[in-house]
Amino acid sequence: MRPEIEERLLRINKLFYSEFAEQFAQTRGTPQPGFSMLLDYLPQPCHTVVDIGCGNGRFGLFLASYSSDFAYTGVDFTEPFLQLAGNSLAGEYIARDISRPGFLEGRGKYDLAVCLATLQHIPGKENRFSVLKEMVDHLPDHGRIFLSNWQFVQSDRQRRKILDWQEVGLHADDVDANDYLLSWQRNSRGRRYVHLVDQSELAWLAARASLTIFDEFYSDGKEGNLNLYTILGKPDVDTK
Repeated sequence: MRPEIEERLLRINKLFYSEFAEQFAQTRGTPQPGFSMLLDYLPQPCHTVVDIGCGNGRFGLFLASYSSDFAYTGVDFTEPFLQLAGNSLAGEYIARDISRPGFLEGRGKYDLAVCLATLQHIPGKENRFSVLKEMVDHLPDHGRIFLSNWQFVQSDRQRRKILDWQEVGLHADDVDANDYLLSWQRNSRGRRYVHLVDQSELAWLAARASLTIFDEFYSDGKEGNLNLYTILGKPDVDTK
């Protein structure tokens, strides 16, 4: 994909989340069922957590309902999200663009790095690897990475949200395979860029980053398969 196309896709999402942050957060007020399944894979110890693309801090709030013994850092490029998260959960909130290399520069190590429903918004396979590598670089040997990626093509209702690229002046040949433009319809209409990060790509990303996939599972949605969760860590470390 050409760099200028990547930038256009990133601008689509920045515009969407800046405009619809409050409305979007209202639809993300309760934990996903898959969150509970992640608890078995928390690293020990788990004193520091970084939430990449934290949004309104939904996962941090969920984790805080089980334990108060961790320091939470939320990272997002959308200031309204950071304000919403900060109003709900004590922690450190930093405005960083995770599509740019070094977005955790100057930060220390985190026992747990979480990137839920966020990697899917990064255009370009190498760029998605760069986001994962940034997390690895700030992960101790015992640490864990939790990913979730939206599997919207498995849902008839979600597939109806797919738009033609011509709506934003692009052609299917301009973007990569598994790149989609999806509609958002609530009080008003918006558009988002989403990449389908499937199991085969996750396997490639993990191998490229020299990570072990400890487990993968589907959860959420009416059919229980709307999101693919992946638990990763450095090799030769027990899963629990």
